[in-house]
Amino acid sequence: MQDKTILKKNARQRLELTTSDLQLLLFLEQQRMLTLQQFYQAAKHLFEMKIAEYSFKNRIRKFEEYHLIRSEHYSEGFNGERFKFLCIGSKAIDLLIENKLLDDSYNKSKIYKFNQKKNLMHFLFTQQAAINILTNLNAEVVRDPNTDEIKYSILYDLTSFSHSPATFPYTEWIKKDKNLHRQNNGAYHAKVAKYMTVDKSSTKINGVTMTIVKPDWIIKLKGSKKSRDAIINIELDMGTEPIETLVQKVFNYAKLAEKNPDALHIIDIVIADNSFSNRSTISSGIKRKKNIMKRFASDPAVASRAIQSGLKVIVSILKHNDKTIYEALCKY
Repeated sequence: MQDKTILKKNARQRLELTTSDLQLLLFLEQQRMLTLQQFYQAAKHLFEMKIAEYSFKNRIRKFEEYHLIRSEHYSEGFNGERFKFLCIGSKAIDLLIENKLLDDSYNKSKIYKFNQKKNLMHFLFTQQAAINILTNLNAEVVRDPNTDEIKYSILYDLTSFSHSPATFPYTEWIKKDKNLHRQNNGAYHAKVAKYMTVDKSSTKINGVTMTIVKPDWIIKLKGSKKSRDAIINIELDMGTEPIETLVQKVFNYAKLAEKNPDALHIIDIVIADNSFSNRSTISSGIKRKKNIMKRFASDPAVASRAIQSGLKVIVSILKHNDKTIYEALCKY
């Protein structure tokens, strides 16, 4: 990778990109879509860019002029949420491929779907939860409270990694059973058709690849020699989802933990709160947290299933989530 990259717009205008700029653009591609404030948070705390916020905003506008970044504005009424959000641009993809930061086979056309989320606020709240963990725990050392031994030395892109569920899928292979769908052929095929894997050398379907569970986002931490890797599965709760749906997800994650006992699996139920912005109309999330925890406590099957599988269940409001994750990593 080159130390500096020069982009020329015309005889008088040019843009100089550093290695950190390219790493930051790679981060934007990885996270799919971020608010301007989230992007600045990552630049400052993950890539150690010593730049004031107003200067960063001006630089982003420059990136837009050179098609490195695409942006849109979100506005929710006169007093509601209002912010700028960003996605990777076509020129940035070319540069990342040239510098061996993306594979030559990268499907460039998919970047135009990054900002077409059905639930924009849910996705950006999820990104806030992920970035808070990545930035606020970066350079932290997690120690066992009993032995003082180091469990996790957290450094972004060395021991801490951020994954979209699209690139880090949780699936299992289910062998074909002749009698599996005999009684309800239509329902069976409707459910599994999109997960089918076909042996191209024959016309027979050998089985199906089923998704066990699909988190909203995934943070993976590499453990020390004596500690397992930790996988933090973020489930963002906007307060509108039935709590029973969260209960079912606990059982799905328990199944995942059983199938992969070599890692510490955490389901991190993050409740959206008013820390996202000073314009937010969302509540503090405290009441919602109490209701979820009360529901879990009243169902012994939930606690029993989690214990049996080794799954760790965390319920936290967005504002305190990174601290809660840190405490959980120390404890477990």
